[in-house]
Amino acid sequence: MLPPSLNPTLLTVQLNHHDARFILEALQMLEEKWLHINQTTTDEDEQAECGMDAIDVHALRESFQTQAIEAFGANVTKFSRQPIP
Repeated sequence: MLPPSLNPTLLTVQLNHHDARFILEALQMLEEKWLHINQTTTDEDEQAECGMDAIDVHALRESFQTQAIEAFGANVTKFSRQPIP
């Protein structure tokens, strides 16, 4: 067990299906943006920062997605704006 000063602080929230889907979509878009910057910038510092941030947000997205699918089913990962027939 970690000493109290080293215990991670946790945040617990309640989300509905739509909230979870919007968060997943936003995380995916941010990851794609940072990967694009990482792959296209000529600034080495920006490239490194965006690459590391993309790795971190990828891990967060994967964890959140797993939990969202468990709670709401696989449809929570469908981000289409097409009308449902």
